[in-house]
Amino acid sequence: MKMETKKLKIPFKKFSKEVVIPKPSKEGDAGADAHIIGFRKIIKEGDKRELVEINAETYTLKPLERIGCPLGFATAIPEGYYFKVVPRSGLGLWEGLSIVNSPGTIDTGYRNEWMAVVVNLSNNDVTLRKGERICQLILGKIHEYEFIETEKLPESERGLGGFGSTGKN
Repeated sequence: MKMETKKLKIPFKKFSKEVVIPKPSKEGDAGADAHIIGFRKIIKEGDKRELVEINAETYTLKPLERIGCPLGFATAIPEGYYFKVVPRSGLGLWEGLSIVNSPGTIDTGYRNEWMAVVVNLSNNDVTLRKGERICQLILGKIHEYEFIETEKLPESERGLGGFGSTGKN
């Protein structure tokens, strides 16, 4: 049974004609696919750091290399919300691609061009193409919170068990 909901309207500004407005592949999907419109190479020399535009239709990403993939748009996200930029699962599984700062966070006040920072975690070169779906965008709601300092925490079943302590494998 489909629940009727009012859609949140998010102002969206294209930086070029070839930009595809992200949308979920299927109704009810959490993520909306975003497409590459270019490539920005990360250059670091001493204390100098910059992103250099690469004028090409494709870019071959070497193992463990990362590249900025501009998405060609900016938004005005309503107060109380944010977006997560996350990897596409198929690119992770089949190509070994991920988003370096996953999830990348786009805050309410950000008005510049969105970009996915893509990394090749495989042992093989991977060729990226302009127009290719590179990541998913997931809308999140901000919850007000604060940390309260305490000397003792409530007990839990896991207790002080660390990473991997809940499974046998």
